[in-house]
Amino acid sequence: MSTIVIFVIRLQTVIIVTMVIAFISAVLISLIVSNLSSITVIPSSPTNKIVEDARDDSTLVKLDRTNIIPEIKDYHDILSANVKKVNDHKLLLSIELAGDANRNEKYETVYIWVIYYRNSVSGKDQYYSVIIPNFAIDSKFEAVGWNLAIFNNTGNSYTLPLSEISAMPKNKVEVFIDPNFVGNPLSFNYMVSTMIRVNNTFLDKPPDYLVDSAPDNDLFWLKWFA
Repeated sequence: MSTIVIFVIRLQTVIIVTMVIAFISAVLISLIVSNLSSITVIPSSPTNKIVEDARDDSTLVKLDRTNIIPEIKDYHDILSANVKKVNDHKLLLSIELAGDANRNEKYETVYIWVIYYRNSVSGKDQYYSVIIPNFAIDSKFEAVGWNLAIFNNTGNSYTLPLSEISAMPKNKVEVFIDPNFVGNPLSFNYMVSTMIRVNNTFLDKPPDYLVDSAPDNDLFWLKWFA
């Protein structure tokens, strides 16, 4: 019986995330094209490329109506982001934080990568979202702990459905991904952000707050969820 319940909860969560990402995908495509100057380019070589962000620059930028005002924590503060190609040909996506994200309290904290590039074969633009939510143990969300999903915004489909993953290193959010999940590009552009969802009742909508981004671009994320 418990196995069935867990499966239903997981399936419901996947459906909810699918609805939210599908909702924003059309806005994302047109917006990224107009913001390429503020998106960092990752070279095709294995060289590590770092995007740095100021410490203590986190602020609550409301994305949706809510009366709940969460406390900004050090693990919401992005210090840098980087991408590495590792020996087994996987990509290591890493966000350095001012605090330990494993200590997430009360709410859902989600770290989002927006990846963009032009397909060298088709000549068409490709957009992907790498979504890394953490549901606090003491929250009222049915899901608990770390999860990972990768969504093809251009194709409006998951390349990696929402899946549970292990705890993060201290003061970092790191995931290894197969480059095939993002179309296996030679190079790409990216932006990252930290967001909070305080409302566990209405899940078929964007998070409630943007807290930090790198490179800093609140307008990009506000328009993305408009």
